[in-house]
Amino acid sequence: MKKALYGTTALLAAGLLSTQVSAGAVDSGDLDVTIGGFGTFKIEYKSRETDKDDAISYRNHNADFDSELEFKGETTLDNGTEAGIEIEIETGGSGMGSDPIDDNFIWVDGSMGKIYLGGRDAEELETGVPDVYDDVGLLKGDMNNNEVKALKDTADIAGQDNKVTYLTPTVGGLELSINYTPDLVQDSTANTTNQDVGERAEDLLVGLQWSGDVGAASVEVSLGYGTAKAEDAAVDKDIKNETRERIGFEVETGDITIGGFWLKTNDNSYTTAPSEDRIDQGLGVAWESGAWEIGAVWQTAEQDELTDAAVNVKTGTDEGTRMEVGVVYELNDDMLLKVGYRNEKFDDDVNLASDENDTKSIDVHFQWDVGDGLEFDMGFQNFRYTHHDGLTTAAKKTGSAAYISTKVSF
Repeated sequence: MKKALYGTTALLAAGLLSTQVSAGAVDSGDLDVTIGGFGTFKIEYKSRETDKDDAISYRNHNADFDSELEFKGETTLDNGTEAGIEIEIETGGSGMGSDPIDDNFIWVDGSMGKIYLGGRDAEELETGVPDVYDDVGLLKGDMNNNEVKALKDTADIAGQDNKVTYLTPTVGGLELSINYTPDLVQDSTANTTNQDVGERAEDLLVGLQWSGDVGAASVEVSLGYGTAKAEDAAVDKDIKNETRERIGFEVETGDITIGGFWLKTNDNSYTTAPSEDRIDQGLGVAWESGAWEIGAVWQTAEQDELTDAAVNVKTGTDEGTRMEVGVVYELNDDMLLKVGYRNEKFDDDVNLASDENDTKSIDVHFQWDVGDGLEFDMGFQNFRYTHHDGLTTAAKKTGSAAYISTKVSF
């Protein structure tokens, strides 16, 4: 039954794609349509997570299946302009219920640049840290009410929400991107409410990137600026537009790549809570030689913690720090072995134990490209942390996690 449904859906989608785009834009050619996708089956094991109560029994293994259908169409007009459409549909996994549609957009590429219209990640043109570390990610720390919560490295806040993106042609190594998202809710329409408390909209993100050679080195430099309108119209000194500023760079010379970024944001700017300044920054280096690739990354974040008053009072600064080391060894053309170590530490301004933790993760990955359309992966994670929600006091714990996955794609 499912096979018949999927087959009918694929044929219908292909027919709609060719009919809609061809009839509207193509006079002397056919739209080239491709249908692809994947299915991944994964068996996972993980010991107790950091936010689980010790007094409750949890199942420690899971069988997970994720799948997706991808429809792509492309055509070239007589004048050389190219146009296309892309739709990705979740057909399995946790995303089906909450958000079954991933990327869904059309695009036009001509002599004046490229335009994307629809639900697609922004073109930030962001240069940054060369990251070799590969995270198994099954066990993670719990930040609770620590203001930093998670380390950031991008100025994008709109994700796959419907937007207009324009990319200029590259001239002299310089490229400009402009992304505009009317409402930070996917598939939004006109006349949605414009005074939602604690919400933001009308996001504009601009990116500028230059790439070129300086002596024997290849260099990339990027600048980014974003601003989003605070919707709440209430009179409150703490409500203002959210802004983001970012600088990034990458230098590659020989077998060595060095990169970094600096990102300034203001948390809570669009709510009645005090607006708190935040700085994220990172620096990384990677070395590649033969079958080996080795890299290290340092990243940190600081966010002010303010108390609401006639004049807001700064009570301290919450901090987060991450250090990573990754090693990749190419066993052969089809097999990779990856080993990594990550240490994350989150400090609370008043040393509140529930808002602080120190985690150490050792990750091992084996990835095997068996053949066209077939992949096999294995992963293991050893995880040690302080602070656990299920305990009345902070304590050290050691956890472990593993997975085996098989992926078929077409």
